[in-house]
Amino acid sequence: MNSLIKFSRKNLKNAQHFSLLEAFIAVYREAGFTVAKLVALFALLVNRFAIENNYYMRARASEVIARRNAADVLRDKLYTKLYALVRVWLGSGNSIMEAAATELVKVFKLYAVNISAQIDEESGQLDNLIADLSTQANLANIETLGATWLFEQMKAAHEEVKTIRLEQGQEESERVAGALLAARKACDEAYDDLTAAIEAYAIVADDPAPYEAFIKKWNGTLKIYQDILNRKSGASTAGTANGNSGNGNENHNQGGGTNENQGGGTGDNTPSPTPTPTPDSGGDNTGTVTPTPDPDPTPGGGGQTDDGTDES
Repeated sequence: MNSLIKFSRKNLKNAQHFSLLEAFIAVYREAGFTVAKLVALFALLVNRFAIENNYYMRARASEVIARRNAADVLRDKLYTKLYALVRVWLGSGNSIMEAAATELVKVFKLYAVNISAQIDEESGQLDNLIADLSTQANLANIETLGATWLFEQMKAAHEEVKTIRLEQGQEESERVAGALLAARKACDEAYDDLTAAIEAYAIVADDPAPYEAFIKKWNGTLKIYQDILNRKSGASTAGTANGNSGNGNENHNQGGGTNENQGGGTGDNTPSPTPTPTPDSGGDNTGTVTPTPDPDPTPGGGGQTDDGTDES
């Protein structure tokens, strides 16, 4: 009897782990097993996968992070425009404007704000810059250059970034990452139990053909993921047969185990086999899935992400 390919899933990136389970659910549904034990184990996996789906999507894209990044982009643009406006008056030939610009440039150079820096670092620099620009003398210089409106807009955008940053909280991003890790672990445990039960029924069932057909079909998908991991380690999967990995370092028993379910990934650019389920995703899809190698989705958030969200 053929057995399911076994390999460590801990090195799968979150996107790969997600798509593997999504494909498994679709292939299992297509098989249409009705044995009560398998139905119960499958229901448990689907419920746990819905939780992984939730945290995976939250790790990839956050409405709070998107708002924060948009506010940061606006803040950067206003800072750049304000500094450029001040420098325009240097060497202008207008002694009053030149004097005001010269004093303001000294302040800008003192803090050397780096708009490409990590968000909290840039915020600290801008806090100091704005404090100095808000002195009576410098406010007068800004007014002389006709830049008061621009300075006020920059301050407002800066405060918006800080407000959203507090709303987001470093703890939130860390909590989501930890919750995703726990969700992966729970899904892997349910997957291990279900696949072990399928292998058992392939041995004891009066008609093992449906179970053996499922094992053969699912192994075709597992081989894709196994090849990805072996390419990472420089190993070859040639000669893999009967559920044995060609890479000894990756051949870990999954049956009922709980030690193959760690989140996170290696952070490389290895393509991720992405299934094409129908009609929807999120652990509740039906229909046939044909996994094909496809680049991993790029995590959401954009800009200067410092929130600890996963690479996907």
